[in-house]
Amino acid sequence: MNTENSTKTALSFFGIILAGALLSALVGGGFGALVAVISPDFVKSLFCHNAENGLTRYAFAVGMIWGVFIGAAMSAFACFLAAVIKILRIRFEYQKNQEPSKP
Repeated sequence: MNTENSTKTALSFFGIILAGALLSALVGGGFGALVAVISPDFVKSLFCHNAENGLTRYAFAVGMIWGVFIGAAMSAFACFLAAVIKILRIRFEYQKNQEPSKP
């Protein structure tokens, strides 16, 4: 029963992390597109020199790529924190079980 519960928890964490990474990509893409609409010259000089057609689409794609990188970094950090919390919980439970019981 405990293994089944752990599997469901791991799958739910994976789903949350995947959704967060995709949402991060969309937010990054939207930000890139917004910057391209507001200042197309900045995007031209920043990313490439000959993106005349579809500059907003190009900026959206670059923003999505950066959003995926940021989402992946945040997901890795969240996994790291979850592992640290689990290790600490196991350690504290072990220490609690090792204490001599008082009569």
